[in-house]
Amino acid sequence: MSKKPKRDNAHYEQRLKAEFPDIYGDVLAGRISSLRKALVIAGLKPQRTRLEKLKNSWAKATPGEREGFLTWLAISGVLPTASHSPVADTASLPPFPAGGPIASGRYLLPSTITRIKAIMAKRRVKPDDVMGEMGFLSDGQSLARALAKNASLRLAVIAGLEAWLRTHED
Repeated sequence: MSKKPKRDNAHYEQRLKAEFPDIYGDVLAGRISSLRKALVIAGLKPQRTRLEKLKNSWAKATPGEREGFLTWLAISGVLPTASHSPVADTASLPPFPAGGPIASGRYLLPSTITRIKAIMAKRRVKPDDVMGEMGFLSDGQSLARALAKNASLRLAVIAGLEAWLRTHED
């Protein structure tokens, strides 16, 4: 049984040079920016779909980037609530301590982020809605960034979140 030939860039570059010298010349001259694009133009490789690109990016992403992406999907309302969501984790969470801190300075604690996400998923609300319920302008971008990327919040928003959590933690 013969060994399967290696199909790396050198192999495809040789094929391009032999079978499509005009396209290969464009690559060398810089008119085509990459070997991959030239191979697609020549028909030696198929155009990758967005799904294939997404799968490739997911495989290369760090766990933090993956969590951030899933959080963004949940916040944007793309993921159904029955899938992996913080709602399933609420049964294991102890009740919110009455006088406990929810933030360290201007940054939410990880346990607070988990609780907010769980309540938002349970009530099917978005950060815009939460900001509106607390009496702020309905631009929930700052809250969305704080939940997804642990960005800082205004102290007034943190105080509002503390009251909002007490109200909706039942």
